[in-house]
Amino acid sequence: MTLMKLNRTFLVFLMIASAMLIAVIGQREPTAHLDAMPWEVYRLENNSLRVFGITLGKTSIQEANQIFASFAETKFQVTIDNNEFQTYQLIADYDELVIGRLLAKIQATYLISQKNLQHIAGTLNIATGNQGKKFYLIDKKTEMKYLNTAIETITYIPSIDYDLETIQQRFGHASEEKQLNEHEKLWRYPEMGLEIYIHDSEPDKFVYSVLNQD
Repeated sequence: MTLMKLNRTFLVFLMIASAMLIAVIGQREPTAHLDAMPWEVYRLENNSLRVFGITLGKTSIQEANQIFASFAETKFQVTIDNNEFQTYQLIADYDELVIGRLLAKIQATYLISQKNLQHIAGTLNIATGNQGKKFYLIDKKTEMKYLNTAIETITYIPSIDYDLETIQQRFGHASEEKQLNEHEKLWRYPEMGLEIYIHDSEPDKFVYSVLNQD
């Protein structure tokens, strides 16, 4: 076989391989498929809550990575109020999960002391004087250091909102319903450690928190 024919054969092979790779990438599915539904909240004997396979206050970020078959993107959240008072959270973001047949996002907050959070904040160049929330990336060394930290809260954000009737049917009537502003309302379910933020034009958020041990 001549050199020209070899080059042509190699070129055809390369084109076919490239087309197959593009097809595979285009058909890539989200990282994890969980059958759990957001209203399947289990209250355990020790008064802890379990949802989406996560036991709040016990399951670690590293274990959550295994459950969701995905490595979270960890961010440091700084919230500044009207008085320029700063509060901190370390948050693990899981994107493109399929939960209960819906594409969804999970945000898990680390159960970490304020002392440790302040230490992390000291390593970052945090802007002051701007109200609201800001996010900062942390280095891999810091991320690895806190992988075994338990999860304090989970925020579930489905790509398609449940209608209000479905929420009431599945969760029951909220213990408290509060209109936060013109476009957003809050429904509280304290027995589930759950707050549902229902927004007119933005995705609804289901926030599950560690129960008080009183």
